[in-house]
Amino acid sequence: MNRMSLLEHEVYALLSGAGFAVPQHVFWEGEPGDPPGRIQDFLEGLGGDAAGDVVLKIASPDLAHKSDVGGLALSKKSSSSVAAAAKQIWEDIGRRAPDAKRLGILVVEKLVPASGTPAVEALLSFKNDLAFGPVLVFGLGGLLTEWYGQMAPGGTTAILRPGEVKQGLEAAVKKLPALRIFFEGGRASAKAPLALDEIADRLEALSKNLLLSFSPENSFGNPTLEELEINPVLLCADGRWVAADGKARFSERRVARVRRPLEKISHLLAPKSAVVFGASANDTNPGRIILGNLKASETITYGALRAVHPRAATIDGIPCLKSVTELDAPVDLAVVAIPAAGARDAIRDLCAGDLARAIILIPGGFSETGNHDLEDEMKAALAESRNLPSGGPVLVGGNCLGVVSKHAYNTFFLPQYKLPFHDAPGDRLVAVSQSGAYLVSLTSNLDGIVFPRASISYGNQIDLTAADFLEYFEMDPSVRVLAFYVEGFLPLDGARFAAITRRLTAAGRRVLVYKAGRTPLGARAAESHTASLAGDWEVARALLEGAGAVVAVTLDMFEDNTKIFTMLADRLPSGRRLAVLSNAGFECGAVLDRLYELTPAALSLETKARLVACLPAIAHADNPVDATPMADTAAFVAAAAALLRDPGVDALIVSPIPVTPALDDLAPDLSGSHGENIYSAGSLAQELLRLFRETAKPLVVNVDSGRLYDDFVNVLQRGGIPVYRKIDRASRALSALCS
Repeated sequence: MNRMSLLEHEVYALLSGAGFAVPQHVFWEGEPGDPPGRIQDFLEGLGGDAAGDVVLKIASPDLAHKSDVGGLALSKKSSSSVAAAAKQIWEDIGRRAPDAKRLGILVVEKLVPASGTPAVEALLSFKNDLAFGPVLVFGLGGLLTEWYGQMAPGGTTAILRPGEVKQGLEAAVKKLPALRIFFEGGRASAKAPLALDEIADRLEALSKNLLLSFSPENSFGNPTLEELEINPVLLCADGRWVAADGKARFSERRVARVRRPLEKISHLLAPKSAVVFGASANDTNPGRIILGNLKASETITYGALRAVHPRAATIDGIPCLKSVTELDAPVDLAVVAIPAAGARDAIRDLCAGDLARAIILIPGGFSETGNHDLEDEMKAALAESRNLPSGGPVLVGGNCLGVVSKHAYNTFFLPQYKLPFHDAPGDRLVAVSQSGAYLVSLTSNLDGIVFPRASISYGNQIDLTAADFLEYFEMDPSVRVLAFYVEGFLPLDGARFAAITRRLTAAGRRVLVYKAGRTPLGARAAESHTASLAGDWEVARALLEGAGAVVAVTLDMFEDNTKIFTMLADRLPSGRRLAVLSNAGFECGAVLDRLYELTPAALSLETKARLVACLPAIAHADNPVDATPMADTAAFVAAAAALLRDPGVDALIVSPIPVTPALDDLAPDLSGSHGENIYSAGSLAQELLRLFRETAKPLVVNVDSGRLYDDFVNVLQRGGIPVYRKIDRASRALSALCS
């Protein structure tokens, strides 16, 4: 067979062999004329009312939607009626889709759908995702599949992992009300149309028989089943659950897993010796900035830093080599900051001579610009080096900024007056980003608040991948939070990333992910319901969340999550019961509208009495607490203390609108316009920090006011309290922490 897609009757054969119910059918090959005997035998064998109907469908590998071009018709079960309908379909397709190959006519029993239930038609799809491997998609189907998806994006389909179908389906039904029509009774049908356990078992069996046998890693010599879509799976009046229509697409794609010497990442993070390519002897270029940063490194020993330059003897006091082959011993780290062709030659020399344990490739100009040959040559050099006794070097990049390793070194080619690094908590956090520019933004936004142990920009993944870094840090239990900005996973690297995430989550560690790339899938989406409803981004989100990752859908969420998981790593909540203290009624109402997965804490009578005793008479002394603008610093802090003491409160948001004169929340003013001082004992900032140190519960502050209060925010955050500038961001971050 020269084609890589199956006709519908071939899909039926594949499904039937895997134990899935299909309709009775017969294939009428070639241009229809007088019905051959097997067509007549089929019609007679259907039984039932002789005047009943059958369905005729054009068999063509070129038509995604047959009904749009006249490729589908109903016919009476008589031979003459079937012959006339078949001839009409053949002629209509020839006229309306003249370029489509016509291979024959499929004659199928007309299925009678069940009545009285909206769960008649389901979409069932199997695909080998490039990054995550075999996945299953189940949801609302039929002619309105796309409309359902547009009406409730992400709300009408479940994306499931083979081997965990039942758990995934149960979670999806709880989360997505649209799926409950399949598994719960209601006014339309007192009995659930489908049994979840039974459907889960069928899907598991089908995935075992099909997807795993036709994966890109299969050892049977089979092609890769890229996608098998059944739409609809019909719930019939006789109780059968039948694949009424189907399509399948294969490819010759193969994936071979590559193992890299991940232990050498330690040399990348704390090198004791280094060499730099690309430092200018005359100008301040990226290579020279990197050389200067390495010169100030805390880990590179004196005299163990070199530069490669064809003419200069020294650059900024650092000795130069005319060629890297002049090194008398391998270095821990080589930083290559020269254009693409020269970079390839440098990496060839480093690999062939086994002269570096780790390489950072700074420049781009490789596969991301279409220059695949240069990249392939570097990959070949790395692959050959893996046969050396040392296992060869690991490489991060290209098209990256490299690494900032806390208390070690910095290869970001940015002067520190533009991107300062002030010490802050974060020794148990690593931040790993495919985008160097985003990592710079995150670093700048969190400067003085969070300083990760390692900030790694990994670029094109010529060698080291996102999953490699996750696996390496899995081996270091002191790293508790791993924050990843990912643009794309290499083939099957997403599945590996999810598997490691599952292990980390089970150990009480946290993986935070922002997955870029929520873009339309183009022409393939137009041909496939699966691609339009469960594209790359949706699959990544579903499987990563299923593995326990905290997946952010916006960059604000990712930054908020990184901050709260790092700053409150030692005070994870014991539940989801939230208390809120504000001095503004609008915030009390707004937070109730945006609790996410939190629930309002029910305050004890003792707590309510304490609130009444410390707050103004007009205050609302129940959760959420509106202290009113009349509450001064002492009263406001006393109310916060009362809420933290309540055993029914798991977490607290304190949200003072700071413009009220009753609160002491301004930096001192030398002109004497006010007497507030956030640095003095008794001020709101210092009192909140005192409370924070006295409790083990998560405490978050919201300050929804302008730049005048930036100093107040900074004092709190540098004291360890996460601060947000909108209350719904505070509740969203706390909800992620509680998940």
